Amino acid sequence: MTPAQLCVDHARSYIGTKWRHRGRKPWAIDCIGILVLSVAAGGVQMRDRRDYGREPWQDGLRKEMEDHFGAPVDDMQPGDVVLMQWRDKPAPSHVGILGDYCHGGLSIIHAHNDFGVAEHRIDDEWRKLIVATYRPWGDA
Repeated sequence: MTPAQLCVDHARSYIGTKWRHRGRKPWAIDCIGILVLSVAAGGVQMRDRRDYGREPWQDGLRKEMEDHFGAPVDDMQPGDVVLMQWRDKPAPSHVGILGDYCHGGLSIIHAHNDFGVAEHRIDDEWRKLIVATYRPWGDA
């Protein structure tokens, strides 16, 4: 398996897990937690900061993503990390991992405070929330 596939499979292992701010456990995890643990399963170690608040601050999440993964990429493929910005927030505050949707296209695996960890197809509404895509695996 490729590192990207290992990452996606690990992220999927959390589907159904409840959301918890700063969570890193199999029974409670947040969007950063699933990212840190899943990219580690693919062989990429991230700094696992736990000093972040619930609200975005000075585009800090984007800076963290670029520190770890470099500049955003223009295309999207399974295993990539997406940075999202909710419409009512001043800066991006959510991340997810791209998967390959079983009926074609891409999916997103993420931990959300309303429904926990889920995977769903990226439709036009979700695509509008994505502000950057990062590739932890280089050009693999």
